[in-house]
Amino acid sequence: MAAERSVLAVAHTVTALNRLADILPVFDSDQRVQIIYTCPQASAVTNGVEEHLAAMGALVMPWEQATVTEFDLALSVHNSGNLHDISAPLVILSHGIGYTKYSPGNRKPETGNRKPETGNRKPLRLRPVARRVSA
Repeated sequence: MAAERSVLAVAHTVTALNRLADILPVFDSDQRVQIIYTCPQASAVTNGVEEHLAAMGALVMPWEQATVTEFDLALSVHNSGNLHDISAPLVILSHGIGYTKYSPGNRKPETGNRKPETGNRKPLRLRPVARRVSA
């Protein structure tokens, strides 16, 4: 079956590649989706990415080619590099708990700056976006 959709997986580092490996199996059951990997060389620690991709047998496209190719979706777990050069809707996912976790208190990135917040924090209230309609 020929691929009908293309997803660009942007792997800045081996850690990013491992996180993408957690996410990309969502496409495994749909043979119409082709996953293509690229490495933007935007990180100081890109060592090993190409070797890991080769060991996976992944389809790899050079960054320069990826920026002039149109994709249906692009996924990254880093926001560094020239991701704006990619021609696709871009989803940037967390590559770890880090600063995306909920932790009350001071959120400044300085070392040792995790003092608890005093006072009451209101709970997050979610509401449905759409309701299911019965037939």
